[in-house]
Amino acid sequence: MDVSISLSDPKWLDATPSCNKTAMPHRTPERHERQVVHGSRRISGPDAGFIVFDHKGRMVKADARAETALATVGVQLNRYPRLRIEALDTSGAKADGARLPDWLDADWIEPVMEGEERLGTVVTIPEKMPERDLAPQSGLPVYKLRRIADFIRSRIDQPIHLEQLAAAAALSPFHFHRAFKRSTGMTPHQYIVHVRMERAKSLLSGSDMPLAEVAGHVGFADQSHFSAAFRRATAMTPRGYRNANTVS
Repeated sequence: MDVSISLSDPKWLDATPSCNKTAMPHRTPERHERQVVHGSRRISGPDAGFIVFDHKGRMVKADARAETALATVGVQLNRYPRLRIEALDTSGAKADGARLPDWLDADWIEPVMEGEERLGTVVTIPEKMPERDLAPQSGLPVYKLRRIADFIRSRIDQPIHLEQLAAAAALSPFHFHRAFKRSTGMTPHQYIVHVRMERAKSLLSGSDMPLAEVAGHVGFADQSHFSAAFRRATAMTPRGYRNANTVS
């Protein structure tokens, strides 16, 4: 399925594609995202498992069914930075040769339209993901993705290097990095940061552990570096997150 239709967005994209000369109304990013989500409901229905992407291929929303189904094949949606699929970028900025990740079937993809304008894309996720034995040159098999995820979680309080992950997958670092990104849509480093931040959130909201100890438990050498990374990931300080999420 060809999803490379060029679209305009007045807020995020300056140029209007030649195929549409009519100026689109101004939208804030927040309003645009709400419209994409609303449009996806008209397509998929309220009970379907779905992921919504904006016109630049960035995930806007995913429901619980989609998260559960994709977790079985090693794809984590609740992470930072948010999932982006270049092949779903319809803004005209898609990289040459961009392709769908191996877990995503082209038949699951539908455009979200408002009149002549394509707001984004909705991906309908089946309750049970098909089993796929992916070749190393195109992606990682499911069992290797699970092995890597377990490896990272078991060592989340330590430095984790690309060479270690590649060895666990029995691939060279170059081929592992490429296969991992093709399978999940994110780099190994992005996934490691996501797992560290999710563990930190759990410790911050579920315990009174000092921030310096939380930093050590999620693999940071000192509180300063941890706080900076946490703020980049969540737009909150660790203390602010704890205060906002601790049940009194």
